[in-house]
Amino acid sequence: MGSNREARLRLMHELGSRLAGEGYRVALVFKDDLNVAGGSKAFLIASISKSSTLIRLRSKLSLDDIKKLIPGSWCLMLVEEHRAAPHVIIASSELDVKEVGSNSIAVVPLSNEVKGSIAPLTDKVTDIDGAVRAIRELMIREVMELLALENCGKCGFSNCRDLAESIAKGEESPLKCVKRRGNVKLIVNGDLI
Repeated sequence: MGSNREARLRLMHELGSRLAGEGYRVALVFKDDLNVAGGSKAFLIASISKSSTLIRLRSKLSLDDIKKLIPGSWCLMLVEEHRAAPHVIIASSELDVKEVGSNSIAVVPLSNEVKGSIAPLTDKVTDIDGAVRAIRELMIREVMELLALENCGKCGFSNCRDLAESIAKGEESPLKCVKRRGNVKLIVNGDLI
């Protein structure tokens, strides 16, 4: 998020590269300015850890629909200008500071002027390393909501957080938790549907 698109895209790439360097599967979803038949927007989906794909969408897809286009198991999607999901704001002006809300998990100020205007939000103001930590913690919390949280060790991990980190990196499946929460799950060829 943020009004400066160049800075926003640089931040997305930096966050994605750092998380991919830690072993997480990351996909960057950018709005693309290509002219698509029917006047709809196109999106560029780039998987940092594997390959890049240009996908032109003729209709608006939800994030769940876009996730289905990305092969493999668990994947963190960093989506340009998606305010409904938890997001990081790259603050290049005071206007960006006004975007801070309950879904904002971190604010990275680009100038001392902006730092001064966001002083009351000190709990969210951070640098890129802090934004990476905030994203990682949010991702682990979301995965842990799928688990039993009993630290029973029956999955082979010493605690649920270790299993959650492995799931978030795409190394394990939530099905590894033998006491997991939720209803019946459908698995086809080893993939959770």
